[in-house]
Amino acid sequence: MISLPQFGQPARAASLTPRQTARGICVASAVAALGVYLASPFVTLWSVGSALHTHDMAALGQVINWGALDASIKHQTLNGLHLIPASDDLPEFGESFAATAVSNAVDTTVTQNNLGMLVDQAIPAAVPVSQPNISFASLAAHASVRFARLDQFVAEVPLPGHERETPLRIEMRIQGWRWKITNVEFPTARAPVLQASAAPSNA
Repeated sequence: MISLPQFGQPARAASLTPRQTARGICVASAVAALGVYLASPFVTLWSVGSALHTHDMAALGQVINWGALDASIKHQTLNGLHLIPASDDLPEFGESFAATAVSNAVDTTVTQNNLGMLVDQAIPAAVPVSQPNISFASLAAHASVRFARLDQFVAEVPLPGHERETPLRIEMRIQGWRWKITNVEFPTARAPVLQASAAPSNA
C-alpha cells in the first residue's frame, strides 16, 4: 500500500547549499570566460576579413598596432636588402643609406591615412588574376591557426598562386583587452630542401 505524504509535511526536495550554488556560478563563469577567450581571436580575424571585403578601413585600422606593424615591415624590407649583393664602392655607406631610406619610406607609407592604398596594392599582389573572386571564407578554410602564447595568436594562410612560397603569417596579441595585429609576414620563396644521398660512395 502506497502512503501519500500528509498535508503540511515538509517535502524532501533536494536543494543546493549556498556554497554549492556559489561554486556552480564560479565554474559556469570560468567556462564562459574560457569560451569567450578561445573564440575572440577568430572573431577578430573574421572582422578583419569582413573589413577587407567591404573596404572598411576605419574598422580595419582599429585592430592594428601601427607601431608594431611598422617595425615588422621595416625588419622584413631590410632583411630583403641584405640578400642583394653590395657594391664594392662604399658598401657600408650604401647599406646605411638604404636602411635610412627604407625606414623613412615605411614611416611615411604605413599609416592609418594610407591604409586603403596599402590594401589596394597588397590584395592584387596576393590574389592571382585567375581567381579574382576568392573569398575570405575559402582562405580561412585552409588556414593554420594556433595560440603561440596566452596573449599571442598566429594564423598562417596559404595564398592561391603562391604555393612555392611561405604562407601569409598574421600575428596578433592582446593589447588593451582586445586582439590587435602586431606582425604580418608576407610570402617569400621557400628555402630549398637539401637531401643527403644515402647511396654508398664509389671512391
